[in-house]
Amino acid sequence: MEAARAATAKEASREYNRNSGVRYSANCPGIVELTFVGRKLYIALTGVIVNISVTGCLFSNQKTPWSTIDLGKAGESAFDLIDEDCHLYIPWANMHRRGKVRRVGAYIIGVEFARPVAEDLARYIARLEPNSVRQFTPRDARKYNRILPLGHK
Repeated sequence: MEAARAATAKEASREYNRNSGVRYSANCPGIVELTFVGRKLYIALTGVIVNISVTGCLFSNQKTPWSTIDLGKAGESAFDLIDEDCHLYIPWANMHRRGKVRRVGAYIIGVEFARPVAEDLARYIARLEPNSVRQFTPRDARKYNRILPLGHK
């Protein structure tokens, strides 16, 4: 019984890895623009690309408005409030990508790219590290990490 369960888990893990591609650890700033269901509000989150592959990336942000709210008690999750379509911008690589939100947590957003990126580009982004010369600060900080009407985009 235990061997069958372990074999099933191993097969599921192999299937996930086959579909997601190789993921590279990253520490590169990024911006994810999310639209809320109903398309009247949006939020542009600044954060860090934690890992990246040709098919998608994992984005981390400590300033999400829903990180301090217990959405479980409200009966909804952040995933239910956010539209599936999103836009990702990685300023150091000057990369814009449309994508789909695949999971949302208090601090993490999983994004699947609409079109895969080249393997070389994924490796390049994974190598970008902040240093004294390379920093990211938005020009207009008022536009980021806040829920705004779509007309302000």
